[in-house]
Amino acid sequence: MSRRPSRVTMKDIAKATGYTVNTVSHALKDMRDISEDTKRVIREKAREMGYLTNLVAVSMRSGKTKTLAIIIPDIANPFFATKVKEMDSLLRENGYSSFIINTDENSEKEYDAVRMAISRKVDGIIICPTQRRTDIFDLIIDYSIPYVIIGRKFSGNLFYSVVWDDVRAGFLATEYLIKKGRKRILYLNGPPHISSSNDRLAGYQQCLKKYGIPFDESLVIEADIVETIGCNCIYTILENHVEFDSIFAFSDFIAFAAIDTLQMIGLSMPVVGVDDILSDLNLPLRLSSVGVSKDYEAHAIINMLFEQMRSMHTSVPHIVVVETYLVERDF
Repeated sequence: MSRRPSRVTMKDIAKATGYTVNTVSHALKDMRDISEDTKRVIREKAREMGYLTNLVAVSMRSGKTKTLAIIIPDIANPFFATKVKEMDSLLRENGYSSFIINTDENSEKEYDAVRMAISRKVDGIIICPTQRRTDIFDLIIDYSIPYVIIGRKFSGNLFYSVVWDDVRAGFLATEYLIKKGRKRILYLNGPPHISSSNDRLAGYQQCLKKYGIPFDESLVIEADIVETIGCNCIYTILENHVEFDSIFAFSDFIAFAAIDTLQMIGLSMPVVGVDDILSDLNLPLRLSSVGVSKDYEAHAIINMLFEQMRSMHTSVPHIVVVETYLVERDF
């Protein structure tokens, strides 16, 4: 019969670190009377010794669970997976853990996800919304939960948000193709209810105007932002005899689907995307794409969340816009 391991206590950690039991207790509870250096030493030793915090007891005493919910549309997309990894790393450094809820761009799943997060008494919510409803934020605000919206913004409503400069993203992607001598640029856009779709379209139109190229509505078509097996909209365009000489895709996932479709029908032309997922993936692929400093973006998101936690009653909703830039990966 295997012997059950003995339970590590705060007294054991105090003996191993040389601190008092009271100091160890305050450090593990993340209380302000203990320095960050001391907390780090005690936490590392506690982890090394296999100490397990009674999270239920701690949350009952402090009203905090040290847990956050990250609600995203598509965990299968490396764009969101790498973003979650960056944020989770920063949260762990600050003594927080996180759990992920996937919505599949479905507003009902999104509403259920927010309700689940609230029921688990999370200390905060990070969400990339479907943008099909705003009542989820009524719930979050009614329960006084710190939150940050990522990647998308709501016109007419001011929420805590960290977004990309998507107008510039659309401009840079379009300019990249124009400088290659292309004028019939097909834009595979996202759904019109998503703010980044509209902003990237605006950037696309601004760039065409700057270079004296007429805007052609037939060259803008909505692509499926979740399904990535092939790009059926390209077949539709060809069937309608719309001519194009290059493709600007709303996302890298759509860009890869478009490239795959072009290869299947024997066409070759430049394609550019947005998201720069290849900077985080060791894959033998080449795709120019618009991206941002993902480290800067993650810090902006977590700082905005912690700002609310520190001063919930004085903090005011605002938007942080992250600068976008082009990453060229030509052969």
